[in-house]
Amino acid sequence: MDSSSLLLTIAQLAVALAGFSAIVVALNGRPVREWDETDRLNLRCLLQVSIYVLAFSLFPFVLAVSLGQEAVWRYGLLVYGLFLVFDASFFLTKMTTHSPALFRNAGIGGVCMGLLNIGVALFATQPARETMYLIGLFWQLGIVVMSFLLLLYQVRRPT
Repeated sequence: MDSSSLLLTIAQLAVALAGFSAIVVALNGRPVREWDETDRLNLRCLLQVSIYVLAFSLFPFVLAVSLGQEAVWRYGLLVYGLFLVFDASFFLTKMTTHSPALFRNAGIGGVCMGLLNIGVALFATQPARETMYLIGLFWQLGIVVMSFLLLLYQVRRPT
């Protein structure tokens, strides 16, 4: 795997961003159970997607134990794409009326990214699959950063 060091760096970034959630919780000053629904959704998104990025950064290494390099990226990207479609669809159902529009856009983008991953897994070459896998991970890291900033600054939809 040509991207092994990049995958490990992405995994480290995911762990670091998840760790920053503790700082955000401490800065808030209120227990999480007293937060409004939008802040809880932000925190959940931050932690949950960080775990996804960590898991899928390490997933190709697990697949490489028993599969060849081309199969690793084909099956890894296919599983990752299916996961993105289902996860983003589920996330869209959890939106509230007070959630920032950015969340809805991120959910729709996640579904599109998942479908694109599936298409690349089925019809593209091995280098394209590897690149698309990394793009998907960077997409999700962006979602984590967005959630962190929204939680930190408590951005709300204007009323």
